[in-house]
Amino acid sequence: MTGARKSFFHGLYAWLIIFMGYGMLIAILQVEPLDLDLWREYAVLVVLGVLAEWFVVSVPQGSLSLGFAVVLVSFIRFDTTTTVLVSVLSAFIANSIVSKDRFFRSTLFNGAQYTISAVAASTLYFYAGGHAVDKITAPNIIPLAFFVLTYFFINHFLVSLFLLPSFRNQRLTVWRSALKWDCLTYLFAAPIGVLMALIYEKTGTLGAVLIFIPLLTLKYLLRLYINLETANKELSALYEVAKNLGSNLELSKTLGLILSETKRVVNYHTGVIYLWEEEEQLLVPAAIKSPFAEKLRSIAYSLEEGLIGQVAKTGQPGIVYDSKKDNRLRSVPGINQFLRSLLIIPLAMDNKLIGVIAIGKKEPNAFGQKQVQILSSLGGQAAVAMANAVLYKKIEKLAITDGLTKVYNHRYFYKRMEEENERYRRYGTVFSFIMLDLDYFKQFNDKYGHRAGDHALYTVAQVIKKSTRMLDVVSRYGGEEFAVILPETDAANARVVAERILNAIRDNYFSVSDDHPPVHVTVSIGVATCPQDAETTNDLIELADKALYYSKETGKNKISVWSEVPIGALVDNG
Repeated sequence: MTGARKSFFHGLYAWLIIFMGYGMLIAILQVEPLDLDLWREYAVLVVLGVLAEWFVVSVPQGSLSLGFAVVLVSFIRFDTTTTVLVSVLSAFIANSIVSKDRFFRSTLFNGAQYTISAVAASTLYFYAGGHAVDKITAPNIIPLAFFVLTYFFINHFLVSLFLLPSFRNQRLTVWRSALKWDCLTYLFAAPIGVLMALIYEKTGTLGAVLIFIPLLTLKYLLRLYINLETANKELSALYEVAKNLGSNLELSKTLGLILSETKRVVNYHTGVIYLWEEEEQLLVPAAIKSPFAEKLRSIAYSLEEGLIGQVAKTGQPGIVYDSKKDNRLRSVPGINQFLRSLLIIPLAMDNKLIGVIAIGKKEPNAFGQKQVQILSSLGGQAAVAMANAVLYKKIEKLAITDGLTKVYNHRYFYKRMEEENERYRRYGTVFSFIMLDLDYFKQFNDKYGHRAGDHALYTVAQVIKKSTRMLDVVSRYGGEEFAVILPETDAANARVVAERILNAIRDNYFSVSDDHPPVHVTVSIGVATCPQDAETTNDLIELADKALYYSKETGKNKISVWSEVPIGALVDNG
């Protein structure tokens, strides 16, 4: 069914209930008119009804209200006509004036469904043998119970159908939660309504008001408590993030903390933190908390792509109430393909973009301006934490990176060699080591200059990186020598990798100057494997170096695997 047809049927249902409800109201007023001499008592009940609607206590997926207590006391003390009119007027005044309802159809619907619920409940009450007067008596308990249950079920059913478009995609547990709070509301309000009716009969309207006002005050205090508890959770989350700014500089842990603390104050189904990569000019997913993590991990955004790119570019939060109805998200890959509600907050510090945090839920209309405010406050702290962590990561990377070639330096290479050797000793895993050296590099420098030589070293390093796996460790060993650690790679596969590197470098063109055509560079390579050739780090390095020396001595631009080097060559070359 299309969105237009759904909207049509929803509107048709709403107006059908409205016409039915107000038709019943007119019919009841004609059959059983009000006693206008009791207008003061009616007015008091309407005021109590408005106050009951005003002091509703909102809870997750529901609310607590004393509105039904006023309905019940109206029915017990007076009649069906009074019950209906008090309910309708209370709904109109509370929704239109106190709550400033912008959707007049909702106000009309509430009055109509109150009418239908009250008429149906009173009809069943009298059908069950209920008394027209003296309604609070032992024989009348069962009919009164029928009134309460009928009113509850019809009211809940009519309202649920009206809200169906909003709750269509919510889980069954959420729906049960709403039903639970409705049940608790009636269990709380029904005894109060009976008590008010008893006091009303003995002392008049003043007694009923005197018992109702303290209960409203109690509800108001409960609402304040819930609001304070929510605010406390928000402040606690901000404190947890702020507390970890200085104590935790590891980026992955910082991002995980931000997502966890965000979920405490703004519940979500999927959360993603995108980091701004300056070199690539892309927002790249750096932390994901979602069942769709594998799919989302591969999707990055430029500043011109989608709502995430737009939020990062403008620095303004973005909110999507229903992704299926939002034209901005059509044909855009990413989080909106899986979720209906989205909230996206930019993360920046000193006007510099750090990244974006995006959260989403499966159901529509899950986020509002309150969530925007909470997440924006949290985002300010998160941006500082992320900026510190990113800076620390950059400094940490600089400490292990060769400044010229941008591959790992000798210190980091030796640390990783020791780690691989430890893995071999503990788990018996094989690994290989490649050492390579540029051929005739001194002559290259003398002929084309050190600037061209530096560029050649950088280019060779990048070619090696492209010719190896992500888990392989490419390092500058020293001068024009490079080293490659190949985890879980035997001698035969190490030779394959070495041949790929040799051919890639040999086939590459190296620019030397503006007035000279590009030239070719070759390398000599030595390969050794643990434990086949040696079982210690130093011995493995020494044997790879000897294999490299053999390649140099026997013609250059070639590969020598230590296990294949002739025995005689070892004697001659030491």
